[in-house]
Amino acid sequence: MESPTYGDVIASTDLAATAELAYLDRSGTPRLRSVTPMLMRGEPVVTLTYADADLAREISSSPRVCLVFSDSRLAYAGWTPLAVQARAELEPDPEGDTFQDHLLDQELRKFPPSRRYLDSILLRRENWWYVPRLILRLRELDAPLPVGRRRAPEHGVIAWRAGSGLLADSVRVDDWDSDRIPLRSLAGNEGLGLADAPAALFYHDFSVPDMELRTSFLVTGRLTNGRLRVEERAGSRSLGKLPGLIARWRAERQLRKRCEAGIDGKP
Repeated sequence: MESPTYGDVIASTDLAATAELAYLDRSGTPRLRSVTPMLMRGEPVVTLTYADADLAREISSSPRVCLVFSDSRLAYAGWTPLAVQARAELEPDPEGDTFQDHLLDQELRKFPPSRRYLDSILLRRENWWYVPRLILRLRELDAPLPVGRRRAPEHGVIAWRAGSGLLADSVRVDDWDSDRIPLRSLAGNEGLGLADAPAALFYHDFSVPDMELRTSFLVTGRLTNGRLRVEERAGSRSLGKLPGLIARWRAERQLRKRCEAGIDGKP
């Protein structure tokens, strides 16, 4: 498989609707979450609302992070599956000015659920708490590595600790419920089978094209000889059904409270 280039990283950041971000938590354990990749002044960035203020600080304190492009759904042509290590630099934007000037159009295009809060000046005024952002600028990028494209429910993303940083790959998962999950690299990368380190296996899914339903599943443990010895599981791989009006109202109310709390304690 041909090695991707820095130009592929920039193009994929621009063209992809979703990506996975791997990082080391405060205990040194790998974690992953889904993110919306965007470009700001020619650099890859991701943003979090102030509801995730603690998470933003944790990601920025990780020695290295790894941005993975493995899901081509809703992406434009020219997208390349790859993984690239970087340093995450946190830039608080408590008024949302930088976000609105440089990233708003990308957010609206790539993440449809945000349109109910941001799609007009009036909506942005009414939902002022959703506008402020914690911007994570990805800098000091390493050479990107190829990964395979995820196409099926048995596909996931694995990240494992490597020195002071971490590596990632897309994998086929033969048995999600096993205590020792066998994994196979979708790109045939040999590093997966050679690793012996703390690791995390991640799966995320969403409804197409609206992303109204979203789910994620994270398994942490130790990766040895291409198998993940499970220590903890969290989340679900099932999208479920669209919640009712009351449940959605409660979820939005809770999101607003968390955003306001994060803004009051600006990092």
